[in-house]
Amino acid sequence: MKQQKQSIRDEAEEVKSPGKIQVFFLLIFVPVLFLIFVALIVLTILDYNIVEKAEEAGITIPFFGEEEEAADTPVNPEERIVSLQAQIEEKDMYIGQLEQEMVSLEDENDQLIGDQERLQADIERLQNERDAAGREFAEVVSVYEDMKGKEAAPIIMDLNDEDAIRLLSNLSAEMVSEIFASMPPAEAARYTELISTRTQ
Repeated sequence: MKQQKQSIRDEAEEVKSPGKIQVFFLLIFVPVLFLIFVALIVLTILDYNIVEKAEEAGITIPFFGEEEEAADTPVNPEERIVSLQAQIEEKDMYIGQLEQEMVSLEDENDQLIGDQERLQADIERLQNERDAAGREFAEVVSVYEDMKGKEAAPIIMDLNDEDAIRLLSNLSAEMVSEIFASMPPAEAARYTELISTRTQ
């Protein structure tokens, strides 16, 4: 009899004491839900769309926005096939445009390479012409170096001033002195002034 009373008392205590799940719901889950609910009401009153803000930030909120996507997706298999084919055709058109742009860029690149090769050939031709002219002028200077002053002086006076000054500027000082000695003093002075002006 005493044991039965004790058993009944224990069962009554177990019924009265809340379980851990009940404590969790009462102390944590329900207050959190209440706070979320209050926060949503406040944000709604402030006209603040939390779903749009989350999407702008790249955050997907579960259970929001999925209905809209589902509405855009055809449920009928035939409609879905047609939709997918349309997407494939759109992709194919985009790929075709990219291929055309690539071909155009390749043509433009080939044209630029051709222009570069032509310019390089022109540069090499001009360098060869300049080197050849330099060798020819060096030969002319060598010829004048081998002449006597009285032979070179009248020839130089027949040249235009540009060629005469260039030639005199490349002859040795001894040869120039000999040529000036063979010129009329006025001509020698004029050439001297021209050379001096050129070298300044």
